[in-house]
This record gives sequence, C-alpha cells and structure tokens, in this order.
Amino acid sequence: MLNQVVRKMMAQRLCVYQFTRLLSSSPNIPQLMEKFKPLITDRLVHETGVSAVLKLTDSAWTLDLRDEGTIKEGADETADITLDMNNEVFLQLIDGSTTTAAAYMSGKLKLEGNIMQAMKLSSLFKNMQGVIAEEAK
Repeated sequence: MLNQVVRKMMAQRLCVYQFTRLLSSSPNIPQLMEKFKPLITDRLVHETGVSAVLKLTDSAWTLDLRDEGTIKEGADETADITLDMNNEVFLQLIDGSTTTAAAYMSGKLKLEGNIMQAMKLSSLFKNMQGVIAEEAK
C-alpha cells in the first residue's frame, strides 16, 4: 500500500515531504472542504447529477451535484447516496492512493444507495487531487 502511495505521489511530482507538509498544515476536514468548493462547476453538476452525503469520522458533508452545486457541512436526508468512511479513507480518495471502487470492495467505504451514482464522484475526487498537488507546491 505504501508503495502505491509513493508511486502516485511521484507521478504527481509530490515528494513525501510536500505531501506530509500539506496534510499536517491542512488536517482539518472543514478547511479542505473550503478549498474544494471552487471545484463544483456547472459542468460537473451537469455531468454528475448526484447528491451525496460523506459521513466521515467526526463530521458529515453534503455534496450537492444535482441541483445547487454546493458543499455543505451536515447530512441532507434527501441525498441520493451516502458514503460512510473514516477520515483516512477520505484522504486516500483525494490523494489518489485509492479509488471509490477499491475502498468499497475492501469494506473501507460503506455505501447507501446506487453504486453507479457513487462512481460518478470519481471525477470530483480526481479534481481534489489537483488541489492537493497545487497546495503542496
């Protein structure tokens, strides 16, 4: 697993120092979510069309990619899907060291709702990787 993370970081031209510095300077999930808000574009909403709740270790977030195109703290009961995972798995999704499918298949991510809708979030997680790479520079 560690080898995969290192290879992924090398492919993105992130060194271990930069990645560690980024996570240590931004371990706060609310701060990360604020950085991700500009990624929610009209195009992403149009292509994805899903509302999802991310239940993390100590917080819940609603990603509305169906109507408004927003990221809000708290769980919206009308969301299409719920992804339940700990903070570490979420960070792995956004740093590219795992995928939604791999996390689900390994049992690290629990899903309520349609798995195909959950897979639509992969493009958002890939965009989040770009924010992390920029932040580490």
